[in-house]
Amino acid sequence: MATSLPPGSTDFLDSDPLPVLRQAGGLAAADKLPQAVIDRLMGIAGVDGVWIERDAGGQRVVVLHYTPKGSRAHLPAMVEGLPTRIVGGEPIRAL
Repeated sequence: MATSLPPGSTDFLDSDPLPVLRQAGGLAAADKLPQAVIDRLMGIAGVDGVWIERDAGGQRVVVLHYTPKGSRAHLPAMVEGLPTRIVGGEPIRAL
């Protein structure tokens, strides 16, 4: 039986979320993926979010939000020369 988490809860995360740091002038070009790459990744069944963030060591990673439970073997390990990190398991919902 699935349990319901209170709004704003991050208990579903494997680790604490990292803070988002805003840069003057917006994102650096290196922190953006080409639209064609985003479209290709979003076209993979079950992928419902794509973004770039920095890991604990400051290295850029492409994050794929993947909703279905089960095998993730078909998801890319690298995108545009960056490693991927798969998150999800729960659908993205507007609050």
